[in-house]
Amino acid sequence: MPSVKKRLILLALSLAIVIPLIGQAPLVLSSQQAQEDFHWLRYALEYVHPRLYKFDNQKVFDARFDSLQKQLNTDISGLDFLALVSRLNASVNCGHLYTIPQAELRTEVMEKKVLPFYIKVVNEEFYIFHNCSRQSIIPNGVKLLAINGRRSAEIMAKMKRGIATDGFIETRKVRLMERYFSPVSSGFDLYYHLHLDRSTQFQVQFEEHKTGVPRTVEVEGITMKKRKALLLEKHGLDERDWFTTPSPQFERFEEEDLAVLKLPRSFYNKKIDPHFDSLLQQAFAQLEEHNIQNLILDLRNNEGGSEHHQMELMSYLHDQPFKLYQNIYLSHLDFRPLRSITIERDSADFLFNNDDEYMRKLSHKLWINNYEYSRNLRLNPPKENVFQGQLYVLINGITFSSAGDLAADLRKTTNAIFIGEESGGLFEGPTGGNSIVIQLPHSKIMVRISPNIQIGSQYQKHPIGRGVLPDHLTSYTVDDILKGRDLEMEQAFELIKSGQ
Repeated sequence: MPSVKKRLILLALSLAIVIPLIGQAPLVLSSQQAQEDFHWLRYALEYVHPRLYKFDNQKVFDARFDSLQKQLNTDISGLDFLALVSRLNASVNCGHLYTIPQAELRTEVMEKKVLPFYIKVVNEEFYIFHNCSRQSIIPNGVKLLAINGRRSAEIMAKMKRGIATDGFIETRKVRLMERYFSPVSSGFDLYYHLHLDRSTQFQVQFEEHKTGVPRTVEVEGITMKKRKALLLEKHGLDERDWFTTPSPQFERFEEEDLAVLKLPRSFYNKKIDPHFDSLLQQAFAQLEEHNIQNLILDLRNNEGGSEHHQMELMSYLHDQPFKLYQNIYLSHLDFRPLRSITIERDSADFLFNNDDEYMRKLSHKLWINNYEYSRNLRLNPPKENVFQGQLYVLINGITFSSAGDLAADLRKTTNAIFIGEESGGLFEGPTGGNSIVIQLPHSKIMVRISPNIQIGSQYQKHPIGRGVLPDHLTSYTVDDILKGRDLEMEQAFELIKSGQ
């Protein structure tokens, strides 16, 4: 019979094996903890966000805050609290207001069981693609009717309430449902898990693509890591190919008298991306040398991120001096009241130095730039070989932030023809730039809040809260997707061919 010491060693070893298999217990907040986190969230939003009352007035927001607080009178799971925070932040209608779980909540989100296939949205309907289940055969392109008894219309509506986007732009909400490579901040999996159902098994009802006959299958949830591996194994697709696609790309079609400049990302990756300025210099030199009269600029799926890219492209596409912003506003110069919950910021950066009075106070919570201290507020000259032909711009709901601003700049200053769907960023200019990043003390939810308002230069009348609207709206069918068609690019080629 083993000694006590040996039995203890064996027990310790068995626990070391069993505990990781059991997993970490879900996070639960006491009412007091949830109330304290909510207090800090409300204070941070009211103090930092300069457009909090742009789309709903203070009375509406006060009622919204009070209603949420009343829901925190008992203990609450971390995921339920994350869902409440996500819906509250989404109601601000600001695409730069990010809600991101950290610590224990991040682990819960990353290790959850998800549907073993991928979703695309076509005309406000969900379609299933790239089934990775080893149990059930679900063909590509079938229409999703229901999950665990919840109809697709209910799923769509509840998801949208928790997705933060600019203004009244619906296209970005839809496209973010299809974004699977940032699972802690976007994507169908996250929205479904937070706002609808946390099951690990799913009854899926769908409609056969060819026959229209409804079918129901039972599928087991799998981890996102497993599904990602199966996507590559079964379908030869990389879930994160957006990060590995070189940006920008330039191609000349001399016989058709056109060229294509693709900019799928504005985040530079030195391992795969060409040097941006050098590629533009070479590309526009070729356009001039070969007298190419038609240029297709593809900004689809570009989340923004680089004002330099925006300004460089403007200097090649607009033949007059141009500046990115008419004004930049800031909610405060002193962010020390948030010091205890602010992360990602050096303590020296909580108080902006205004010794030279580069910012002028307009009210107790709004400052404006007082002179042209930034390149983005100064007129910049066009390039010598500025493009003088016809420009076609491809946009979608993911065309956001600096890429959305670029689309708006081109709409205001050129005769560009826009093809696709409404862009994801406000035409009048974003709440973007630097962020005050807070972390709620108990849930550890990270919220990124921009204190800036950037008003685009040469503002023109436009529906408030909307993005750039296309001249030629593309509308995909599931057959188009199954055939791998690119309707926006096809439309651009057809317009050029017909001389429009």
